[in-house]
Amino acid sequence: MTTVQLLVGTKKGAFIYTSDEKREDWRLSDPILPGWSIYNMAADMRGDEPRHYLAGNHWAWGPSVAKSTDMGKTWDFRSDGLAFPPDMRSPSPGGRGGAPGEWDNAPPGAIGNVWSVTPGHESEPGVVFATTQPAGLFRSEDWGHSWQPVEGINRHANRQYWTGTGGGDSCMHSLHVDPRDPKRIYLCVGAGGSYKTNNGGETWELFSHNAIVTNLGAKKLLAQFAQEGDGASALPPDKDPAGLDELHKMRVDLKNPDRMWGQAHWGVFRSDDNGDTWADVTEGLPSFHGFPIAVTKREPDAVFVVPLDMGQDNFRVTPGQFAVYRTTDSGATWEPLTKGLPGRDSYQSVYREGLDTDGLDPEGVYAGTSNGQVYASSDGGDSWQRLDGDLPPVLSVSCAVL
Repeated sequence: MTTVQLLVGTKKGAFIYTSDEKREDWRLSDPILPGWSIYNMAADMRGDEPRHYLAGNHWAWGPSVAKSTDMGKTWDFRSDGLAFPPDMRSPSPGGRGGAPGEWDNAPPGAIGNVWSVTPGHESEPGVVFATTQPAGLFRSEDWGHSWQPVEGINRHANRQYWTGTGGGDSCMHSLHVDPRDPKRIYLCVGAGGSYKTNNGGETWELFSHNAIVTNLGAKKLLAQFAQEGDGASALPPDKDPAGLDELHKMRVDLKNPDRMWGQAHWGVFRSDDNGDTWADVTEGLPSFHGFPIAVTKREPDAVFVVPLDMGQDNFRVTPGQFAVYRTTDSGATWEPLTKGLPGRDSYQSVYREGLDTDGLDPEGVYAGTSNGQVYASSDGGDSWQRLDGDLPPVLSVSCAVL
């Protein structure tokens, strides 16, 4: 019997919704690791039994890749080696996004948060990847119990530029292992670029700089920023000063791994050649700004985004109508999906990791909001139901089919 799980990370713990393949009735677990901020969760089906991972962070106890082999009942926090070498500190004076100099007193090699956990390639059981903030990549070969830094990306020549907005440290996110080749890996650095390796992580190539802003809304706002003297005018013409080096979220299309999708700071982009070139497919959306993006894992093809109201005031919430937008023609057109979602005067956000699909027939789509609400669609987004529970602000939603 097929079991579907929604692994939900929040600012105050994790939760798991469970249903069968019909996805009509959902059971909500008790809080998992109450008080922890869970940035991301993942299920690993490569071993003899399902494993669950979570990227857990606690203000007092620090970061951990926690692991469970009993469906989330108990968790192992051991994360030996999950730290930068002693000579590496935060690349920016703002530390964890707090006051300047905060990281000056941190232990050498310390990390602030574990951002995501990703099981490795099917042919490499036991290999797991973790990304962190400050931006870093770590690899485990024993199901997440011990870790080694991936020096090829952690010491990349561009690291000096990996500084988040407001002086805080950038995170590393959106890691994908090519299903055809375990040595080909893609990842993104917040405000620091997107990179790929073809040799298992020894060397990394920047590729997101090929995204170019063409939508008029972004150009208008860029012109405003340039007039206000924020430095945008010093960049190459028509280049995206944020999208130039930042995809908020990137997805590799498992149905066609040469195709990649990115929700950037200034638009939505599609690549059909492993990121070498990008097409701006923002036209038809009410806003060029957003964070999450999700892609169906089976045919028919569809991609989902949640546009946010950017504006000059950085509002960054849904503009009075919570809507998921869907394209079924590679971004040529977009349609709003609102049936079952909140109506007028709904000002919410969906964070970077808060949107996912399940790969079933028909495809399920799931969204978690900054207001602690979780919505599920079992018909490809045509209609939605709000799942029971008022949760803490949702940071991540991942779907697992067991």
